[in-house]
Amino acid sequence: MSSQVYPTQSEITRNVQPLSLALIREKIQSLIKRVFDIVAALIGLILLLPVFAYITILIKRDSPGPIFFWGKRMGRNGKPFRILKFRTMYETPESYQGPPVTADQDSRITPLGHWLRDTKINELPQLWNVLIGEMSLVGPRPEDVEIARGWPKDAFDEILSVSPGITSPTSVLYHDEEKLLSKDNLMGEYLRRILPDKIRLDRLYVRNHSFFSDLDAIFWTIAIIIPQLSNAKIPEGYLFAGPISRFIHRYVSWFLIDFMVSLFVAYMASLMWGIGGPAHFGPGYLRAIALTLALLFSGFNYLFGLDRVLWSEATIDDAIRLTISSIFVTGMIWTANYLQSTYHLLSLPLLPIRMIVFIGVVAGFGFLSTRYRLRLLSSLARRWVDWRQEKSTIGERVLIVGSGEGSKIANYLLRQRTFRTAFSVVGIVDNDNPSKHGMRVSGNWILGGFKDIPTLIERFDIGMILSTIPLHEPENEYLLELCQIPRTRLIFLDDLLSMTDRQVTRPQGQVDSQLWASGYLEYKAMHDVVTGLPNRYLLQDRIQYSLSYAKRYGTRPTLVFIESNEIIKINDIFGQKISNKLLKNLADRLDSCKRESDTLARFGFDKFAFLLENVPSEREIEIITQRISGILTEPIQVDGHEFLLNARIGCCLCQGTCGATDRLENIELARCYGCVMSKIVVDKKEVLNS
Repeated sequence: MSSQVYPTQSEITRNVQPLSLALIREKIQSLIKRVFDIVAALIGLILLLPVFAYITILIKRDSPGPIFFWGKRMGRNGKPFRILKFRTMYETPESYQGPPVTADQDSRITPLGHWLRDTKINELPQLWNVLIGEMSLVGPRPEDVEIARGWPKDAFDEILSVSPGITSPTSVLYHDEEKLLSKDNLMGEYLRRILPDKIRLDRLYVRNHSFFSDLDAIFWTIAIIIPQLSNAKIPEGYLFAGPISRFIHRYVSWFLIDFMVSLFVAYMASLMWGIGGPAHFGPGYLRAIALTLALLFSGFNYLFGLDRVLWSEATIDDAIRLTISSIFVTGMIWTANYLQSTYHLLSLPLLPIRMIVFIGVVAGFGFLSTRYRLRLLSSLARRWVDWRQEKSTIGERVLIVGSGEGSKIANYLLRQRTFRTAFSVVGIVDNDNPSKHGMRVSGNWILGGFKDIPTLIERFDIGMILSTIPLHEPENEYLLELCQIPRTRLIFLDDLLSMTDRQVTRPQGQVDSQLWASGYLEYKAMHDVVTGLPNRYLLQDRIQYSLSYAKRYGTRPTLVFIESNEIIKINDIFGQKISNKLLKNLADRLDSCKRESDTLARFGFDKFAFLLENVPSEREIEIITQRISGILTEPIQVDGHEFLLNARIGCCLCQGTCGATDRLENIELARCYGCVMSKIVVDKKEVLNS
């Protein structure tokens, strides 16, 4: 997944003073983090000395060799350092010459080493690296130097802008990484399946980490060591904003603010009623009133779900619920005061009714002001306009992808009278800031990340996904795959803006249904975003038709698969923009090789497929594959770079020998591809391997 961040207009025009304040805040956070690291590492090393001594004895008994392993890792600002661990492998040349990543049941690991790795005890000596400043308790896990040098430059610079850590949200999520890998294609699986996601998660950590989120990472690290919790699936949102940071930010911080507001209002009321009459209240009693007010208010906020509102982007609806919460609190204080005056349960002074009303109204205004500030006025004005418009009805359920500026535009447009009768926004999914998951932003709930979309489609009966991600990003290809679910359609923000432009000449409240029923959306759903070629779903549909046609009329369809592993390497080294242009160029070249009746599709990230409708003989297949090979031998120029691709080409005669087409309603295209590309043969004859 891409993690490109685009600056907003406000960020571009931000003046020097806020940047200076942000820099000061960052310096203070770094100082607090470093002090915490030193204190925790020093205490940990002292307390763990007996454990280290015991582990030393076990290692010496287990196998000959040193106690510790010093591994070369990439550190902060791209400076390599030596990480300290308990040795878990046999002291043999194979242990040092093998791959830097280990798989389950790796023969290089000693029996004791398996236990040390499972319990993460082998990582404890890294407290020394923390103490001397090479690492932190929490930070991106340090990667092997050679693997780190293969990262995209922007990811390299961002991740290594902070100190690597003993643990992190990424290491918690991939604590059983070895079990996810097989020895057959260890590095290939790691580089293709695991490393990109680890890079994404580490970049999210760098952007969103705080002192309390670091405490959450430590909490989760300890939790997964417990056998009963080791297999539990922790959502990404809880990795970056776990129980500690959520409790602090959602409850403690707002409770303290509300307590200060309540205390100020209580003293103000005491002063006013003290001047105007004989009532006098001591400081202790006023603090008790303020504490009670803040506790009750926090309790009602929890019941109303207001503890999960992101107040920097809250709506007037949230303000209404906050006001209702204040009214309930005032009512409870009045009830308690009435019971005290009637039954004299406690020897406490009674509050005048007007004083209770004053405290409730002013405190409620203070609660609103601390959360909304000047945005309250603009929200009230916007809500007033909405109230004067016609009441909307629930239409097609829409899930918005992305929470940036594009999401705000889409949310605004869908709530206008033009579309409000046709569409109902269910919520937002976003991968850039998992700490917002479960929060209410701009009136919509952040329901989760991209991995949660299939569950959300089923849970909320989503009929349409609206992507606000730039069209060239690979996330859109993933969304296209998800939208093969029946009844679920995908549109892009550009489509919505285009539709809005077309609606200008139409009466309000009437949506042009042709925009949704036309072949345009179907084309989007069945074609690759980058190359414009048919995707695997359209290819499978055409294969079904071709096989049915061949069965009736005796024709001979053939599938030709082309794969170039260099494209993934180019993407990792030069970035996504270059690889997208390379793929588009390659697609144009391959398109020149096909006949008008044939289909060229993009089957995967670096894979293409030809569906040849009728091939009279194997000689013609050989001619076609040679033509494709000749196209691929020519260098491709992209933005001043020259690329020469090596490709593997395999053919399947679609005669059912691989079993992939046994059931036309469920063609196993991946099985067909895997069979062909693993052998590169047809009828025991090599076709081509260039």
